[in-house]
Amino acid sequence: MIDTEHLINDLCKQGFCIIDDFLEQTQCQSLRTTAQKLYEQGLFRGAKIGLKLGSHKNESVRTDEILWLEENETDPAIQFFLKRMKQLAQILNQSLFLGIHEFETHFAAYQPGTYYKKHVDQFAAQKTRKISCVYYLNPHWTPDFGGELKLYNTEDQLIQNVLPLENRFICFNSELPHEVCVTHQPRYSITGWMKTPAHFILTKVHSPISKKSYEESD
Repeated sequence: MIDTEHLINDLCKQGFCIIDDFLEQTQCQSLRTTAQKLYEQGLFRGAKIGLKLGSHKNESVRTDEILWLEENETDPAIQFFLKRMKQLAQILNQSLFLGIHEFETHFAAYQPGTYYKKHVDQFAAQKTRKISCVYYLNPHWTPDFGGELKLYNTEDQLIQNVLPLENRFICFNSELPHEVCVTHQPRYSITGWMKTPAHFILTKVHSPISKKSYEESD
């Protein structure tokens, strides 16, 4: 079960929330097995930056590989994860009135030497991403493996260093800058974004999430 009070309080106070033991251990292991198998089958592709038709590869910015997931995935572990994310979106809508109506997500694989430089998930031309989510699938991860997520506030100050530990979940305001440091071991995760319709806009930039941060606009 998701601790609603912990989730909402952390998002409102600091702009992010970390939840360990997010799923049952067996479900996390199943997701990693699935991710590794699909990667070994050559189904992942080099990740791009930018929005839709303007997207392109830029290895000076990111060198990870991804595989997009769909709502109709048949893998039971993926389906359970997507169901949990729907529950999370419902909690956020009921508590923070964010207007979330969609969750887009993909597997991400970072091989040794890969990274994703500092960036924000919110596109300047289309402000529909509200909450960024990452779920980690890496057993026995230690700090010397690298690959940590560094999260910054809107003043570009480091506010959290997150190791990609197995069964750890983090969600945060999509306007917060962040980066994935160079990894020295294969690193798997599921990354996604909770999105609003295009007619929802962010009226003020907040590091924390606020119930008054969003309003509906024509």
